[in-house]
Amino acid sequence: LAESTGAALAWVPRRAGERGALDSGAIAGLLPGGRPLTDATARIEVATTWGVDVASLPSLVGRSTDDIVRAILDDQGRVVAAHMDNADFEPVERAIAALVVAGFDPDDLIDPVPFSDALKAAPFVVSLETRHTKVTAHADVVLPVATVAEKAGSFTDWEGRVRDFNAVFHEAGVQPDGRVLAMLADRMDVSFGRGDVLSLRKELDALGGWTGERTAAPAVAVRSAPTADEINAGSPGHVFLATWRHLLDAGTLQEGEPYLASTARTPVIRLSETRAAELQVNDGDEVTATTHRGSITLPVEITDLPDDVVWLPTNSAGSKLRSALGVDSGAIVMIARGGESA
Repeated sequence: LAESTGAALAWVPRRAGERGALDSGAIAGLLPGGRPLTDATARIEVATTWGVDVASLPSLVGRSTDDIVRAILDDQGRVVAAHMDNADFEPVERAIAALVVAGFDPDDLIDPVPFSDALKAAPFVVSLETRHTKVTAHADVVLPVATVAEKAGSFTDWEGRVRDFNAVFHEAGVQPDGRVLAMLADRMDVSFGRGDVLSLRKELDALGGWTGERTAAPAVAVRSAPTADEINAGSPGHVFLATWRHLLDAGTLQEGEPYLASTARTPVIRLSETRAAELQVNDGDEVTATTHRGSITLPVEITDLPDDVVWLPTNSAGSKLRSALGVDSGAIVMIARGGESA
């Protein structure tokens, strides 16, 4: 779309900390400051700032979330197979012996079920959290960490501007994430520094931003839009799914705020006037969206949409789309009137 219109393309992340996380190198394939892991100059800059040998820096791109999940489930499969094949069961060497999960909601994934299965199958799980979650329910150890108001830090806006903030509340015994990670590293004989905000800021400031060639954009296959005949090959109820999160929804940080939650938008399914007429529904009637995973039933609101599109909220009351349907925007779902089977 940007190429066809001549517009500029920018990434504006939904969460306040996502750009800062990338700038600090918290993703497979990047060093701090957005430096490519394989760039020789970038590696020298980081090694010099850290006071280590270049050879000690990671040389291989780490696993993605999907890779981690797949490795744990593969490990579990090998353990089960070995146990079935050998009465004198011996431990199987695992690719992943433990997970450290910090502030992560499985429902943020397009399909949270494999991640939940991996949590159950992982030999040992450490959770860094501020509240009980689906991760803490399976964790062997839960380490409470400071909330945003209890620690100092910074947010980086989508243009790369850093905005520092200081702690508002000073609770005895509450540790920020960086300090907790540093303590875990110490126990594993890994030098991580003190993990305090001043040290981390000083380190990032010394590194500065990366001025060399950026990491190449990920290759994403262009998917041709199916024709109307292809969409409706199985049933005239097949449509494209569009979805996004409401500002006030069922997000983890809104738990325990019933008064705020009561001001949220009412979850609805949005259809075009033509599609609603085909289903013989009016505003307020119930419509069910279904996939191989399950279904969601909500009142309909007739909207100015393409006829082959249905819209549902991603994570609102009665519409936890990813866990219920296991899909995201662009998927094809089936819709039917009321509670009728699709």
